Amino acid sequence: MSKKNIEKYIPEAMKVLQKEFPQGAIPSAYNGYISSFGASIIQSGLKPTLALFENTNANTKEDKSYLTKIILQILQTNADETSLLRYVLANSKDEEYLKQQILDIAVAVKLSIRTFKLKKGE
Repeated sequence: MSKKNIEKYIPEAMKVLQKEFPQGAIPSAYNGYISSFGASIIQSGLKPTLALFENTNANTKEDKSYLTKIILQILQTNADETSLLRYVLANSKDEEYLKQQILDIAVAVKLSIRTFKLKKGE
């Protein structure tokens, strides 16, 4: 992880989060999901983590795939792809570089989420 890259991604993360959550409150479940995201990549690998997070059939409080979509928006603002996993698979020759970028963006999103009010689930 590069501190310089993380700092570079924070303004973009804030912009995307403010657009997605204009009321300034983010479901608290996302704070937990993004906190475990980086550790999961390091332990399980990039593709297995993305497959897990993009599983819309998972029985979770909030849709985890939403985080990967936010990361993809920051990674590629003009991406045609809507799935971060599919984007990584399509660019597999750059997987190690993408992994580093995704980890840096995840930290930027994690730090940015903490500036929002967290609302408890129903």
